[in-house]
Amino acid sequence: MKVALYARVSKEDGQNPENQLSVLRDLAARRGYFVVGEYTDHASGKDPNRPKFAQLMEAARRHEFDAILALRVDRMMRSTIHLLAVMQNLKAYNVRLVFSDFEYDPSSPFSDMLLTFLSGIAEFERNLISARTKEGLALKKSKGVILGRTPRTDIPLIEIATRRAEGWGWKRIADTYGIPKTTLLDRRAEINAIVHKSENVPTIINGSEKEGGV
Repeated sequence: MKVALYARVSKEDGQNPENQLSVLRDLAARRGYFVVGEYTDHASGKDPNRPKFAQLMEAARRHEFDAILALRVDRMMRSTIHLLAVMQNLKAYNVRLVFSDFEYDPSSPFSDMLLTFLSGIAEFERNLISARTKEGLALKKSKGVILGRTPRTDIPLIEIATRRAEGWGWKRIADTYGIPKTTLLDRRAEINAIVHKSENVPTIINGSEKEGGV
């Protein structure tokens, strides 16, 4: 039987899809399958528009293989509604789904029921992980933890504010100080506040007060 291997890892988990492919190659060899192609994605399982997965389904439509071999249902899809659409397409293409622990036969109503059940569990796990992540972030925020990137502390804001007051553009400042323009623009509100404050601080010139100071 000709098969195509499919592996998927999430962008956030840092895993290597080669780990899944290695298991799938061994499984194919033990069962006597002939591997005609390998497809890998770094994307969420809830996303039905993964580039390699789209290529895989197009190859299935052309019946370049008899089955798709994946490690588990959640590697294929973590959305029940999207998996049902995939199942309907594979029925039309007469292509099977084979997992390390389960083989989906598109002609079997029992296979339909079992695969839908497994997909529901995968979607539940994804939603549970998402909920726990949000709860964890909310707890950190309530404790005063600053989320996201930590602002750089090596940027000479006063000097840059002085240059801005002198009419320097952001690109010239970025090139002069070796700081990415995007980083400067992220701190633009702080820099502009320094410029505004300095422009309104009285300075003593020849014994008299004058507005300005940068």
